[in-house]
Amino acid sequence: MSRQETDRYLASSSQALKGALAELCDIIRALDPRIDESIKWNAPSFSISDHFATTGFSPAGAIRLVLHTGATKLAAPLVLDIEDAGLPLDWKGTDRAVLTFTSEEDVHDKADALRAVLRQWIAQTQD
Repeated sequence: MSRQETDRYLASSSQALKGALAELCDIIRALDPRIDESIKWNAPSFSISDHFATTGFSPAGAIRLVLHTGATKLAAPLVLDIEDAGLPLDWKGTDRAVLTFTSEEDVHDKADALRAVLRQWIAQTQD
């Protein structure tokens, strides 16, 4: 479980948006020194006490960031209260949201708002 695993994943990808995914991964890993990363669900995934964010290439040709509450389904889903900071969070339940990015510039332009959302997500989902 390491950045090297993610770097190998990105280096082996032929996806046009792998630079955007690399930038997204850099933003996530820089948020908190406790963050660990691995390839889970066939994509870079990030955890502290449990997985909270999984990235990947969407079939629609974009970068997808799934914010969730771990690898194991909880008996009672958490109800998260996240101020979206202007990001279009696509809520898939009370405990899961998806963000989509279309380019490196899109990731870069939304970086500050993304950091704000991720800090809230980590505070509410990680021990």
